[in-house]
Amino acid sequence: MNDINITAYGATDYVGRSSFLLHSRDHNILLDCGLQLVPKQFSIAPKGVDNIAHKIDSVLLSHAHIDHSGYMPSLSKNGFRGNFHMTHPTKEIVYKLWLDHLKIEGRRHWSESDLDKVFRRIKTTEYNKPFKISDGITARFINAGHVLGAAQILIDWEGTLILYTADINDRITPMFDGYDVPDEEIDVLLSESTNGDRYVPERSKIDVGLRLMAKQIVDEKNKMILPSFAVGRSQEMLITLALDDDLNDVPIYMDGMINHMNMVTEHFISDKWVSKRFLEQLKDAGLHSPFDKQNLIPVPSISNRTHNSRKYISSNEEGSIIVTTSGMLEGGPVHTYLELLGSNPNNVLGFTGYQVDGTTGREIFDGNKNITLRNNYGKSKKVNLKLKVMKFPYSGHSSVDGLKELMVKTKAKDIVLMHGEKRNQDYILDFVKDVAKPRLLKEEVPTKLVSL
Repeated sequence: MNDINITAYGATDYVGRSSFLLHSRDHNILLDCGLQLVPKQFSIAPKGVDNIAHKIDSVLLSHAHIDHSGYMPSLSKNGFRGNFHMTHPTKEIVYKLWLDHLKIEGRRHWSESDLDKVFRRIKTTEYNKPFKISDGITARFINAGHVLGAAQILIDWEGTLILYTADINDRITPMFDGYDVPDEEIDVLLSESTNGDRYVPERSKIDVGLRLMAKQIVDEKNKMILPSFAVGRSQEMLITLALDDDLNDVPIYMDGMINHMNMVTEHFISDKWVSKRFLEQLKDAGLHSPFDKQNLIPVPSISNRTHNSRKYISSNEEGSIIVTTSGMLEGGPVHTYLELLGSNPNNVLGFTGYQVDGTTGREIFDGNKNITLRNNYGKSKKVNLKLKVMKFPYSGHSSVDGLKELMVKTKAKDIVLMHGEKRNQDYILDFVKDVAKPRLLKEEVPTKLVSL
């Protein structure tokens, strides 16, 4: 008998440093290799991956987010000699995120040389096109509905079908119509559980509230700050606002890495990567790209001009919307805007994403208005925010009912939960007991999935 096992090196009953090794007597395949981002501290590497890097045959990356990709460049340094497989958009996005992470943390985990070695050995493919991993093993990327290029990974291991969801979203979003479900019946489902105890509202309902609030704020000549994740959420916010005719005359400023990611997004606006519904919306609006709208204004990226632009945007008398990084307010241009605009009680800070415990965003989200901001030179300043705080319950992850639906539709014989807090997983275990009996993983403990 040849057992297929899975060993987790992170993201078992928490979110962060996703890294899972599928292994048998003859093969070792790594699914993702991310870092855990810790507020106001250095990131944490997957525990134990260095020790097995030289044994890995191939690495398959689901999507570009750092908690899934951030430790990949270290693998070559530790002896990995195989190929990295991912979708075309993920390759373009992840390289920019790796460079940005290098600026933030330096060479703690890997160097520019390690990054170059990875980039030379990346193999890309489209959705739904099988590719060979090794003798007897093929894989296929399937739309995950999460961010541009994000994929579920379906592995055919000598006839055993294993589906790794990574991060999936069942909700209709500006560019996607939710995740796709493979036609085949699945033997083993490796499922995320981020929103395992949460029902996520339909996007259309949240979008209406956001647009109405934005219109009201700018009509009163005030400012709305929307801190957003550079990859995914910022593009969703901009598309939601840009395709609203009532906001055609409203200046919408785009600041930080968002502008780079918008350019990458434009390269992949086709029916290979986004929904036909979204393409029809663009066609009806007479646009090739939603970022072509004249009222969407990128903030200059040259440092001295950037500072002056932010001061101008903050001090002029026009009502405007500012979509900027970072999404959890741990740094970036949003600190400058809060310093310049935070004392006006008529301005609004709108949260559009989850705020991790310990982040500046979470402090404000929980009601603290006395916070520490950092400027471009690393200097700290205490401020007392007086602007209004609003919360829009967006999520890039499937609602708990969407996770249950996937379990039902795939007819999985065995289900393993990962990438979610313990309370979320406990809720799922109870919520799906009429259709499935998922299992949990323990870090660095091999778990048998199937015997061939």
